[in-house]
Amino acid sequence: MNAYPMPDYSTFSVDDFTFDPAFRSWVTAPTPRQDAFWQEWLAAHPERRADVLLARQIVLSLSELQPDVSQSQIEHDVAQMLGRIGGQSEPQPTRVYRFRPVMAWASAAAVVLLLGLGWWFGLRSPQPTAHRSLQTGQTAEGDSFFTNKTNRALQIILPDGSEVMLSPRSTLRYTPAFDDTTRDVTLEGEAFFTVVKNPKRPFRVYSDAIVTRVLGTSFRVSAYPGKRDLTVTVRTGKVSVYTRHDLTSGNNKRIDRRVISLTPNQQAQFSRETTSFQKKLADQPVVIDREMTADNFEFDETPVEQVLQRVEKAYGIDIIYDSDVLQNCALTASLADESLNNKLTIICKGIEARYEVIDGKIIIQSRGCR
Repeated sequence: MNAYPMPDYSTFSVDDFTFDPAFRSWVTAPTPRQDAFWQEWLAAHPERRADVLLARQIVLSLSELQPDVSQSQIEHDVAQMLGRIGGQSEPQPTRVYRFRPVMAWASAAAVVLLLGLGWWFGLRSPQPTAHRSLQTGQTAEGDSFFTNKTNRALQIILPDGSEVMLSPRSTLRYTPAFDDTTRDVTLEGEAFFTVVKNPKRPFRVYSDAIVTRVLGTSFRVSAYPGKRDLTVTVRTGKVSVYTRHDLTSGNNKRIDRRVISLTPNQQAQFSRETTSFQKKLADQPVVIDREMTADNFEFDETPVEQVLQRVEKAYGIDIIYDSDVLQNCALTASLADESLNNKLTIICKGIEARYEVIDGKIIIQSRGCR
């Protein structure tokens, strides 16, 4: 995302998103950092989800049908299409010198119009919606499945409105009873879930040896076959993770039967080898407090206890320390552009302390400041 200036996306229209280079880069070739940014932005701006979904479908459809087209051609053709969708008068036609691209872009406009309307009504429809690059079908038992054999994450809208970003080499499956009596899905591979809240009907993800249970939140499950560890990482809300009741250990090792409770930026890691859980911080914790700005991480002789409280609030992670020991400690530093780990390292260096992570919590150890 650093390759482009960061605009104010809250003011963007559908066509603004479609023309934005950073947005198109995220849609067509997402990086983990881009994906984290947009998931966080959508969580902070839920009212813009429909616009983002439509813009995303426009970019995907146009890039698949005609990848080698100039920026001016993209803007012209998308503007024409959006004018039709919005009921506006059609822009004047532009002279085009190649026959086949004209046909491709005409097809793109028709496809995107249908897909855009499909996404809009799909958010309210009981029928599952999926990106057209996904392989879909039904098992002999009648379960619906989606398989992603592309090299990028693809989106699925489930019948209850929950959103799944299915990673490459991954399959998601659910029974015909989904949203009627249960909200259970089976995952092989990796996916990021944004679950619609329903206190009466928990959402459960079965992934190999473990079960992830939520009411409404966002989280990532990674359970690729052959990998040593299974992981569940929480972005927002609360999640419970536990082993399947029918899980057995072939090597006579004791199975960890604890229920692991996770909050934002925490991760549960289950080892197939030891059949046990480890609770830790997410690999790349993100700021979850929507009110936090860069100015909140500028400190000038600020009491360290206030600094730690601000970091704790921003990331939703418990930070444990001795207030009496740190009462004479202050910090002058700019931490706005630093990761959580770097923030903690700079804070501890400034007060001659150290930190460690135990059970998903941060422990600050210091002898105090003179």
